[in-house]
Amino acid sequence: MLDCFQNYAEKIMRRKKWFLPAVLISVILFSISTYYLYSGINKRFMLYLLLSLGTGVLLVCPRVENIYVSFLSIILYLVIVPSRIFRRMELPLYDMTGLLEGAELVNVLIILFVYAIFLLILQRIRFALGGANIFLLILFLINYYVCQFRGSSLSAVDLLATRTALTVLDSYRLTMSSELWYSILWFVFFIILGFWCDIPIRGKKYHISVTILSLSCILAFCTFWNRSDYFEKHDLQNIYWTVNANEVLNGFLLSFAFSAQDFSMDKPGDYSEEKLMQLIEEIREAYRPPEGVTEKQPHIICIMNEAWADLRVLGNLETSEAFMPFYDFLSENAVVGYTYVDVLGGLTANTEFEMLTGDSLAFLSPTAVPYQLQVNHDIHSLAHILREQGYSTMAMHPSVNFAWNRDKVYDYFGFEEFVDISQFGTDLQYVGGYISDECNFKEIIRQYENREKGKPLFLFNVTIQNHGGYGGNTAILLNAEKVGNVPAKDIGDVYDLDTYLNLIKLTDEAFEMLLAYFEKEEEPVIICMFGDHQPRLGDNFYDAIFGESNLSEDCQTLKYITPYVIWNNFDADLPVYGDMSANYLGAAVLECAGVELPLYYQFLLQLQKKYPVISRERINEIKGEEMIRQYQMLQYNHLMEKNYLKELFSVLQ
Repeated sequence: MLDCFQNYAEKIMRRKKWFLPAVLISVILFSISTYYLYSGINKRFMLYLLLSLGTGVLLVCPRVENIYVSFLSIILYLVIVPSRIFRRMELPLYDMTGLLEGAELVNVLIILFVYAIFLLILQRIRFALGGANIFLLILFLINYYVCQFRGSSLSAVDLLATRTALTVLDSYRLTMSSELWYSILWFVFFIILGFWCDIPIRGKKYHISVTILSLSCILAFCTFWNRSDYFEKHDLQNIYWTVNANEVLNGFLLSFAFSAQDFSMDKPGDYSEEKLMQLIEEIREAYRPPEGVTEKQPHIICIMNEAWADLRVLGNLETSEAFMPFYDFLSENAVVGYTYVDVLGGLTANTEFEMLTGDSLAFLSPTAVPYQLQVNHDIHSLAHILREQGYSTMAMHPSVNFAWNRDKVYDYFGFEEFVDISQFGTDLQYVGGYISDECNFKEIIRQYENREKGKPLFLFNVTIQNHGGYGGNTAILLNAEKVGNVPAKDIGDVYDLDTYLNLIKLTDEAFEMLLAYFEKEEEPVIICMFGDHQPRLGDNFYDAIFGESNLSEDCQTLKYITPYVIWNNFDADLPVYGDMSANYLGAAVLECAGVELPLYYQFLLQLQKKYPVISRERINEIKGEEMIRQYQMLQYNHLMEKNYLKELFSVLQ
């Protein structure tokens, strides 16, 4: 035994070149930990001291070549580390008190599953353990900052939107919290420890054994996932009415795994082409167009305004001056109301999808982004429908064209032209790092003035001024004075709130300028503006404005309401729709314009009268109703069938 220790000590001495780097790394880790974590000589102090020293020691110490010691170290690693990693992925965001019984075991099994995949690919235990933990660390950090910026955890489909995320990343502040650093420190230690663990065996038999072992583990996990009743017994499931609840109840890795398996739309049980054909006559007989709608084929301009919201729907909000004065005036001479959306603080493309297609997110996974997955073929949208009636069609966005895959999606939707930031002819003006709404609306005017004469124009614009990350250089001219029943100065940092309110004031002024221009135009014009989602603001704001009811379901629902306006310059009496979900808004605009409506849109307008709001939160209450089942069948045909029934979605028969 003494000889073994002497031999091991000699091996350590032969690694002298590692001494200095190991000491530096330990000192750096300890210094950073002290900066973020020090609160006296306590348990946490001892732990971060040991983790800092342990990381350096592992860098110096060579791996043990005794096969029994190696096996024992690997077994202990697999027993202890996954559970600890799971906790360190959760605690910087949640206190884990809401975690469902049985959820921790599944999350730990997912970590072991990741180890098995890395082992199958890399064929070395040390690389599998170390490499898998690097992967988990990256995933954890992405999730942490996504939660900070958007208020909901990372889903599998978010990874398909990486290019989009990178275009707005520089507007957010990447901050470090004490709990986040504590988790990173544990990860660093476990990564180095993983690379330290190995079995001193090589050769063909070793690789065969490793392959069999990893495949067996992967097969066992897949069998457990697909055939076990463990999930039903412990009520572990994807929460469809609010994505935010998924990680709190299930843990991050399990909620992420749920999102990965939930990309497609379920085929309705009674779906058939024969039933769809029966619907055609029913729709024709039931729809009656409103009286007094114009038949002038007006130009149609639709603006989905980034994070445009009236925060007064949440509760009492008093400010030093009005932040939506023009909008408040419009409520007297235009069709206005509230749009119910299914996203908060992000996923702009989902509201856009509902408005342009008439399809509802309620029938899709709560983590679905149709622009990334389902929209992979030509689909009749507002653009297709209006092109069939002689309109020229243009999409416009003051950012890069590939954001949310729009460069492909707009082709599928039937837009003839897509004007992105590189094609703006207006002098660019920025507010808080993004193109201002004033600049954006001036470009709308420019495009209108240079349109193809003799043809009506359909222009769909997505703005960006009010995008999240409210820490830019926006001038603060008005302030929140009272939130709920609490003076704004007493609720902590309200800089994000004040910044946002000033942005909305700028939007209000820009919209007034836009309507003033078109009010003087002789040719008929209809303009619709709506918000894609509310901003995600700090917990102190929601605590104040909701008071003791902050966590109630009713209060959470209020976060998914944005305004809409439909205005015209020829004083037509437009139909009144009231509040509605975003999937109806496109049909309402077409009806106001007096253009011919496809049967699908006629059906939507009938459906809106009976079920004005269809959302993920409410779908379970009404999914058994006859018209809702018909809607689901129509949407499945429209979105999932490449050879969908044109009789339902086109005006060309």
